[in-house]
Amino acid sequence: SLRLRLTLLCAALLTLCCLLLTLTNNLSAVQMAHSVQAVPLLPAQTAEADAHTDFPMASLEINETVRQARGIFHLQSLLAMAAVLAAGLYLIYRLVGKALAPLDELAGQIRGRTAEDLERPLAIPDSGDEVAELARAFNQMSRRLNQVFVMQKNFSHNAAHEFRTPLAILKTRIGLFRKKRDFTPAAVQDFLQIMEGEVDHLSAMVSSLLELTNLEQMERGERLSAEQLIQRAADEVALPAAERQISVLVDVSPCTLTGNERLLHRAVFNLLENAVKYSPIGGAVYVSGRRADGVFRMEVTDQGPGIPAELRRQIFEPFFRVDDARSRQQGGAGLGLALVRAIAQAHGGAVRVEEAPSGGSRFLLELPLGPECQAPPPGTDKP
Repeated sequence: SLRLRLTLLCAALLTLCCLLLTLTNNLSAVQMAHSVQAVPLLPAQTAEADAHTDFPMASLEINETVRQARGIFHLQSLLAMAAVLAAGLYLIYRLVGKALAPLDELAGQIRGRTAEDLERPLAIPDSGDEVAELARAFNQMSRRLNQVFVMQKNFSHNAAHEFRTPLAILKTRIGLFRKKRDFTPAAVQDFLQIMEGEVDHLSAMVSSLLELTNLEQMERGERLSAEQLIQRAADEVALPAAERQISVLVDVSPCTLTGNERLLHRAVFNLLENAVKYSPIGGAVYVSGRRADGVFRMEVTDQGPGIPAELRRQIFEPFFRVDDARSRQQGGAGLGLALVRAIAQAHGGAVRVEEAPSGGSRFLLELPLGPECQAPPPGTDKP
């Protein structure tokens, strides 16, 4: 355990200090004993010859006394060191345990957490130390995990619902076709057309889901012309827009982007297709793109019904629809805007929606500039 490791580390340091202190004290005591032992022998060098025979006996007695005192001192030093070491280890163990008590309490709270109560934060101690910081970090991680679990749960529920609808239609049509037993060419053609439409719907959802999961594996280092990218997407939506008498007006400044051409085209196309789909008959869709605040900002403005402020973040979630019935009628799967956000984030950009001055919606797609467009043109202060 961490407590035992800290105790052993402190014990090793304390033992080293005690040994050094004991060794130093013993060396000092030995030197002092030698000095004391040598003092009675000094007069022997100048004493009279007739008294010389008495000094060896006195010197032996003094040496024996010094040796005994030295031994007692060594023993007392070792005993004192052992006592100090034992007391130090005990105090270290208790103090380390007290210092780590908040960590043990935090570990107990973490062990009691499940996926159902991740949104409930841990109690943060008032110590202001690393334990409190660890509790804050765990609370942040718990919130993110809870959001992921909620998104995963909603995604699974919505995906099952989306796949169930076309499958139910297919099953119903097959049952009716079998029950009526009308095998005329017109009936068969109508039946096959319905089947083909629902299969295409399922295939489109599967393809979109695969793109959502495989974005990180695709290369994103191509040099692209923003003007050509947006104009090509506008040309592709021109036909369905013309069928509803909707004008698509494009105004894009020349600029170079870095990314995956197919993914960025899909993101731009989805925004334009969404704007055309929800614009009224005879309306207009405005598309602009230019450098702003160090990024390339593309704006797609429609004249549709708009999006409530409380739903503007949710529309980028998979399978989310503002108007479920209308989206199904128009053939949407609820994955277009989710793909736009995923593609933008994969390229280091972002997408958001706000209310347009005309009352519709304005989608803003921001992407990093290519190296050629990162510096402003010579002689200008603004992009």
